[in-house]
Amino acid sequence: MRDRSYGIIPYSGETTGRQYLLIRHRAGHWGFPKGHAEDGETPRQAAVREFEEETGLCEYRLLPGAKFEERYDFDKKGRRVRKTVTYFLAEVRGGTVRVQEDEIADHAWLTYESAGSRITFSECRRVLDEAHGYLSEQAKE
Repeated sequence: MRDRSYGIIPYSGETTGRQYLLIRHRAGHWGFPKGHAEDGETPRQAAVREFEEETGLCEYRLLPGAKFEERYDFDKKGRRVRKTVTYFLAEVRGGTVRVQEDEIADHAWLTYESAGSRITFSECRRVLDEAHGYLSEQAKE
């Protein structure tokens, strides 16, 4: 069985002061905002809707061409599920985080190093590493 979700890797600040927004899902794990597409939504539309619903943030800019994927397997009701999550990168420009309390237990703005330590699953840490590397390369140009 296959499953797809879409999300946003939110960050703020320049290279030296950059921070990433992580959320703690009600299930207990730390990662990025994400969710499933609704009928007729594109991956980008689903990611944006989920991000805004889960964080309450609306002041951000999606970076064109910046896309990252994580893949992992898990068991659901005795069936093996192959999950793929596509993330878009977004620079948050303002606003206050107001989490969707029925889905999100907590949130934190963290430096790259602290975010890497807080993220629960290795595939999500790898996505953070790729996004951080991408932003560092962009800053050099």
